[in-house]
Formats: sequence, C-alpha cells, structure tokens
Amino acid sequence: MSLHSRTISWSMVLREIRESGPTKDEFAAAIQAENDAKREADRARMAAKHGLVTGSTFNVPTIMACAIVEARKHRQNDPAMTWGAALSRALRFFWACAIAARRLVVPAVAPVAPMPAALRAGVLPRAWELFRASYNYPRVPFLSIGRDCFTWALKRAWAEARETLRLAGLGIEALKAADAIEPRVRVGLSTSYSERADEVAARHNAARLRTAAMAYASAAN
Repeated sequence: MSLHSRTISWSMVLREIRESGPTKDEFAAAIQAENDAKREADRARMAAKHGLVTGSTFNVPTIMACAIVEARKHRQNDPAMTWGAALSRALRFFWACAIAARRLVVPAVAPVAPMPAALRAGVLPRAWELFRASYNYPRVPFLSIGRDCFTWALKRAWAEARETLRLAGLGIEALKAADAIEPRVRVGLSTSYSERADEVAARHNAARLRTAAMAYASAAN
C-alpha cells in the first residue's frame, strides 16, 4: 500500500483567502459603517438620557440648556477657548444627538425633486407681491413690519410654486376640465346667496394657479 503525500503551499492558501474575501476598500467601508452605527446609537442614548426629543419633536429649550452646561465644561478644560466657540461646539453635539434620536421615530423620506428654474425664478417676485398686498409695503416701513412677515410671504410663494408644479403634472386637458367646471362669480340676490370673502379669495387663487400651471405645462412641452 503506497501513501501519497501532498505538500500544501501556505502562500497559495493565504492568497486565495485574500482574493475570496472583501477588498481593502470594502473592508474599510464596513468598518466605517460599523463605527457610524455605534456613534449614532451612542448619540441616541445621550438624547434619551437628557430628554432632547419627545416623540418626533425636538425639545429646543432642553437642547440649549444642555449645550450651555457642556460649553462651561469646555471652557474649564480649555480656558483659551472663547465662549462662542465652546457653545457652538456643544450645540453641534447635542443637536446631532437629538437628530439621531429623531431618526428612530421618523422614517426617512424620498429626496425632493429640485424646483424647475422657470418656477423658481418667480418665487421671490411673488413673495414681494404677497408682502406688499398683505402688509401695505412700502407705505409701512419694512422695519415696522418685521422679517418674520416676509418669511411668511416667501414660504407661501414656495408653496404656490410647488402646487403649480403638481397641477402641471396633471396635464393641460385635466386643468382645462377643472377650470370649466369651477364656479365663476355668482350673480343673485343678497338675500338668497352669500359668500365669505376668504372663499372668494381661495377660489380666485386656485384659478390663478391653474392658469399658471397650464402656461408652464405648455412651455415645457
């Protein structure tokens, strides 16, 4: 009976293990993902410990209070650090903890498509138009009205642009059909029919948005 011996090349075995396993980039990416997951979990635990988030709502006063306490610690450890730098560093940390905790209860949403340039160009002029009509600007000075009021006008202008884009996606024929069945200015005795001013304004604004959507859809085609 003859025995046959086989010589194992350990260098070949190690090379096959390296080739069958992940590459250096894949291994580094896996380690980075594991570290990121651990950091997110630590931040979420920190947020739960201090009550930085309630449900899906940020507790801004609590975040600010924790940041002030942490900033004081930074100043004690590094007297050369300015108060602004210490507070900024602490705020970034606690906001990151709060955001990590909120991700656990708020699912990620799909990215929002960018606003087309043709509609985006009209947002700021529309915001100024709303601002002038609502607050009697410039007869009333801007400082007397306040920046928050212009922020409201800007948000409403963006909402109108998004609604125009949505309506344009329905198609011109659908918009024409909706425009045809929309009631116009009604004529009748005041004793038999009355309509609130806000209803008239809402109907007028809806008609204006349909007209803008049809114009945009026609230009896009």
